[in-house]
Amino acid sequence: MTELYQYIIENTNQFLGVLFSIIYVILSIRENIFCWHALIIASIFNAFAFYQIQLTLQIIMQFFFIFTGIYGWYNWKNGDSLSTLKISSWSTKIHLQYIMAGVIITLILWLLLVALKIKNTSPFLDALMFTFNIIPMYMMGKKILESWIYFIAIDIISGFFYLSTGEYFYCFLFFCYLGFATKGYMTWKNKKI
Repeated sequence: MTELYQYIIENTNQFLGVLFSIIYVILSIRENIFCWHALIIASIFNAFAFYQIQLTLQIIMQFFFIFTGIYGWYNWKNGDSLSTLKISSWSTKIHLQYIMAGVIITLILWLLLVALKIKNTSPFLDALMFTFNIIPMYMMGKKILESWIYFIAIDIISGFFYLSTGEYFYCFLFFCYLGFATKGYMTWKNKKI
């Protein structure tokens, strides 16, 4: 128990970032407006944690999530709803285009991180996790069913990456996200039918 306490103390930003990330997911599933506050708080702690871990693009992604939290809170507070938007699917051709674009963007970001000699734990995986988290976030906003599949794939990659680097709180978070993404896919698939 002492080792766990010590690990939490040494990784306070990760612990609080993960805690508020889970609170965000739970509140968002319940469509509670306070989910956006939890996302903003989680993103602030996660930005500091990713700075310590030296994952540059993950830091940038946290700022994206902060702005997403402000935007989401504003829209929910003012009653703007996407409830009329229906769950839909994209053709295989469109998915292949997005995957190819994602691969190209990942390679460009990776090369940019390397060329600029930015201190980074893993430039390629940082670029990959960044790109393939942004793509399904965009798809989610359009209620594309397969966005959950993209999340499942990147959650597996992220979970194993954080396991290999010893960032156990993030490893735990991304393996929890696997369950949430699987549940989200099944729920949306049933609603689409």
